[in-house]
Amino acid sequence: MPLHVDIKINESLINSIHIGRVSGGTKPDDINDYVVVEGDKPIRPEDWHVDGVPYTHRYGDGAEVCVVKGLKALGYKEG
Repeated sequence: MPLHVDIKINESLINSIHIGRVSGGTKPDDINDYVVVEGDKPIRPEDWHVDGVPYTHRYGDGAEVCVVKGLKALGYKEG
């Protein structure tokens, strides 16, 4: 089940981030492969792989950590 995150200031959309799990499981200690796509929501499976940036994430760390790792994979940094 993909994660879809809209980044807004008030009601103005700045960006959309979409994260999909490519492989792995749902046990807390499973380390899974994900891809993150910036912009429009991917419609076709190949859109995820053509436009996506891969990264790994431990399933038990939760959705919020998965989003942070996705942003980092896209090159966003703190500070």
